[in-house]
Amino acid sequence: MSIKDIIASAGRNLHTIIITAREDDGSTETREAEPYSYRIKGQDEKFFCYDIRKGGIRNFHVSSIISVKETQNTFTPRWPVEV
Repeated sequence: MSIKDIIASAGRNLHTIIITAREDDGSTETREAEPYSYRIKGQDEKFFCYDIRKGGIRNFHVSSIISVKETQNTFTPRWPVEV
């Protein structure tokens, strides 16, 4: 399954994801998040999620996502899930 397929499955099932992505500063971060949507910003496609530990919305360049794993942890959506 592709990264986007895993995110879509998690969104349908209202499961959180474990996402690992390269940050803008070049570092790599792994976090548990609620998947919400994709948006095109200029030439970039961005993925938006809610970072559970940090308690806020985060976005990633889709091209910077290294891996995604669907968990069995459920969530109640804060906004419409559009993935």
